[in-house]
Amino acid sequence: MSSTEFVKAKNDFLEAAKRTYESGIQTGTGGNLSTRIPGTELMIVKPSGFTYGSCTEDNLCITDFDGNLVDGKFKPTRECTLHGNLYKRYPEIGGIVHTHSVYSILVSMYFDQLDLVTLHTELKFKVPMPVVDVTTQSVTPEELPKVFAAIDANPGVMGFLLKRHGLVAMDKTAVKAGQTAELIEETAQILWEKRKMDLLLGK
Repeated sequence: MSSTEFVKAKNDFLEAAKRTYESGIQTGTGGNLSTRIPGTELMIVKPSGFTYGSCTEDNLCITDFDGNLVDGKFKPTRECTLHGNLYKRYPEIGGIVHTHSVYSILVSMYFDQLDLVTLHTELKFKVPMPVVDVTTQSVTPEELPKVFAAIDANPGVMGFLLKRHGLVAMDKTAVKAGQTAELIEETAQILWEKRKMDLLLGK
C-alpha cells in the first residue's frame, strides 16, 4: 500500500476517534470506527475493548474486508463484518462510525425511521435514516441483506439505525462519518423530545 495513503487514513481514523470521544455520543468501550485505506482492500478498525479516546497509533488494527487481521497487536472489533462488507459493496464509503447513542436507540425501538425534523437535517441528509431490525449483538453475514436492502431503498442515505443497538454513519472519510453520527444523534434527540411535546399538547 502507498505510505502516503496509509498515513492519511491513519490520521483520519485517529482524528475521528478523538472527535467522537469528545462529543460524548459513545461511552465506555462500545461502538466502533473504521476508515478505508484507499487503493487497497484493507481498513483501519478500532480494536475491541478500547474506548474511542484510547485509540492511538500503538493499538490500531489493520484488517482486510473479511475482518482478518493483517497488522496490529490487538483483536479487531467484532463489527468487521459490517464495516468490510459496506466497503465492498459501496466504494464511495471511506469511513464508518457506529455508536450506541441513547436517543438513536430510543428512536430505533419505537419508529421505523428517523425523520428529518429540522431544516438542517433536510439540507444535510436528504432522506430519512431507516431502522434495520438486526437481532444479533453484531451484524452477521446472515443479517447483512437487511442492511443492504435498507441502503439500496434509500439512495444517498448517509446512515441507518440498528434496532435496540445504535446508529451507523457512513461518509467519504471517518471524520465526516463522525460528524454525520453527531447529527444523527442530535436529530434523534430532537425527534424524541418533539414526540413527547406532541403528546403533551394532544397533537
